[in-house]
Amino acid sequence: MNKKNFLYLVLILLAATLLRLWHIDKPEGMWNDEYLTWKIANAKLGTDFFVALKTNCHAPLHYLYLKLWMFIFHDSDKALRLSSLVPGVLGIIVMYFAALEYKKKEGINTALAVALICAISSFLIYFSQEIRIYSLTFFITTLMLLYAFKIFNNPSKKNFALYSIFSLCLILTHTIGFVFVFFSTAALLVFAVPKKKAKDFLLLSILGVIILALPFVPLIAKILFKTGYFSQWWAPFNFSRTLFLFTDVYSPVLNDTAHVYNTFSDAFYKNGIVNVGYFIFAIIPTLIGLTCFIKGILNPKKMQGYLLMTLLCTLLTVLIAAMAGKIVFVTKYMIEIVPIFLLFAADGFVSFKSKGFKITIATIFVVISLFYTAVSATSAVRMVREEGQRLPVVKLSEMGLKKNDKILFLYYPKDWYYKYVDFNNPVSEAYLNAEYITKHNFSYFLKTGMSTTQAYKDGKNILRPVFASSYNQTLEEWLNLFVTYTLKPGDSLFVVDLTSVSFFPMDVINNIAKDENAYKNTPLLYLVMSYIKNYSLEKLYSTLVYKGYQDTGSWRIYKFTKG
Repeated sequence: MNKKNFLYLVLILLAATLLRLWHIDKPEGMWNDEYLTWKIANAKLGTDFFVALKTNCHAPLHYLYLKLWMFIFHDSDKALRLSSLVPGVLGIIVMYFAALEYKKKEGINTALAVALICAISSFLIYFSQEIRIYSLTFFITTLMLLYAFKIFNNPSKKNFALYSIFSLCLILTHTIGFVFVFFSTAALLVFAVPKKKAKDFLLLSILGVIILALPFVPLIAKILFKTGYFSQWWAPFNFSRTLFLFTDVYSPVLNDTAHVYNTFSDAFYKNGIVNVGYFIFAIIPTLIGLTCFIKGILNPKKMQGYLLMTLLCTLLTVLIAAMAGKIVFVTKYMIEIVPIFLLFAADGFVSFKSKGFKITIATIFVVISLFYTAVSATSAVRMVREEGQRLPVVKLSEMGLKKNDKILFLYYPKDWYYKYVDFNNPVSEAYLNAEYITKHNFSYFLKTGMSTTQAYKDGKNILRPVFASSYNQTLEEWLNLFVTYTLKPGDSLFVVDLTSVSFFPMDVINNIAKDENAYKNTPLLYLVMSYIKNYSLEKLYSTLVYKGYQDTGSWRIYKFTKG
């Protein structure tokens, strides 16, 4: 690498780091998935840690990494977010060297191009600020790709072994990473490994990964074959939403992260109105990215078949699993294929002959990406975690929470807020005495004797009569015994509701339960949490004095007082 190219790389990495540091300290705090990640990593190493792992669907490597990080840098929100920034930036460096392996002597321009695309990628920036597995997953995937390319150029035992190690690391980081590893390894065997080296490759790569990953097969199987949970609980599959994969990868608009639009057509055209902003900031850079991607896959190279087979087979597998209701089709679950999308786009861009054309599309792409990142309230760096758990803590204080008041949390358990509560303040006793109805313990409140496992497995059939009814004895008795009867005159009750999962009014819930098609297509989660919220509020309106509500992010906090 000459001094000029080294300077370019340093500038790109500096820009990448600054973009990822910008607004990294989120005033709204961690949201649920981040909090759960921190909580698992914060468990004592040993029995507590492994018990905590069982409650989550992801493999342990990221939690071990985060535990080590917290041991060195502690666990402030900013420090935790920096744990994702570091692998996010390191992944850009690895992508640079992977591109050099991909094209060898002619690869310097492709290497700089892919480094720049990664540096300004809103998708990668977002997860470099998120306390989740995805930034580390990206970094490990880039290492896998680097050594896959090295196998093409030099099928040595060292490269086989390092490829195997990073493959195992990926499996131990991302639960469905084994899908990518499987197809990557199969594609290498087809396209890269000479017949005389196939035996070494099989022994060092395939067999090694399989043996080392065996302890985690039950966890992977549990996620893939868990009956009914994903298909009826979170969201039904929608073909239109699959197109957001491309806007997430190539544009600064992160719909699959912000959940702004339900369908792709709604994003740019609804009620006869064209969404000009979406067309400019999402469609145009996506079209540029896809044009370069197509040009990249048309450039004949010996590694091209490997990349295409890995990308397409991984994407198709996740798509089939989503259609079968086993997983939700969102871009972050396929972060392993994002480096391939970006590498093909970078290579395609460099291969265009017209210098003027390249300057034009590069300028448009970079300016749109950076302008949106800097200005938009929903950009990767500015996007508010609407479910951030510091938000209701701050709002409760503003609404006059007192020591003897009562809090009823809906959707998350009360200890999910403790990280942002000052327990030296007597007012905080209200948090310790709070009650909660969560997405996991709801079954007790809707049908006596029904386990949560039964609710996940056959909840749609079991709970349908409940949603169509106007009286719920179990829930009403619980509200009386543990909420309203515990208040003394002058005490207040605060109901903390997550509006993003409880948006149906009671009459809509009743109508959905009576309509076969509507009931089949409505996620159980939204019916459950909407029903609990509406029924609880109706009961409280009749027994307490209603004082109004206040909104903060995705939270709505209702206040009642006992007269």
